[in-house]
Amino acid sequence: MIGFYKPKTYRSTRGCCICKAKSSSSRFTDSRRYEGDFQSCFGIHESRSGDICNACVLLVKRWKKLPTGTKKNWNHVSVAYINQLVWTYSI
Repeated sequence: MIGFYKPKTYRSTRGCCICKAKSSSSRFTDSRRYEGDFQSCFGIHESRSGDICNACVLLVKRWKKLPTGTKKNWNHVSVAYINQLVWTYSI
């Protein structure tokens, strides 16, 4: 029985929509399933879509398991990419 098969993607041309990693030891997936949690989990105010790396998926899943009322988020993951751009262009 051969069913629908989607190959695992270990590289992304645009990179992860959160951390912008373009390659990973684990796969990239479509971010549609997790986009509703981006604002609370990563402190992102603009909409992001595309591929998401497994590391960021695991952060979303960890964030969902936190007790209600917890203020913890992983905004440093999305901010690190912006800081890297500023540092690169300032040289």
